[in-house]
Amino acid sequence: MERLEYNAELKWDGNVGSEVKVREFSFRIDTNTDGHNTGPNPTEYLLAAIGGCLTVNWGRLIKKMRLKVGGMEITVSGWRDRKEPQLREITYRIRIVTDEPEKKILRVKELAEKYGTVFNTVGAEKIKGEVEMVRPK
Repeated sequence: MERLEYNAELKWDGNVGSEVKVREFSFRIDTNTDGHNTGPNPTEYLLAAIGGCLTVNWGRLIKKMRLKVGGMEITVSGWRDRKEPQLREITYRIRIVTDEPEKKILRVKELAEKYGTVFNTVGAEKIKGEVEMVRPK
């Protein structure tokens, strides 16, 4: 088994935030409630990671299948009850501009979900997605 490893180093800011280093990249994690609002909170990063996972896989599949796509946007949303520290629902919507047959686009959705590392780590049963196909003019 080939093993892929991932690492993140976080340095606490003395309040509730941190400076994160991943490879040669750095970013902030904070909150807008009891923090300094210097970066997205961990839940927002989780939603962004799900969207990023989908984008990477859709992009790879679009290239591999040689599909003609004029643009794509992904929105990922989640909600939780204030009393339960768990997202109850995560949804995403992909808006894709293409003349490709719907069957091919739905196959991309299926494969992107099947092979997405973050998507499957969170749990495919917890994430619901839909695709809106827009025909170019």
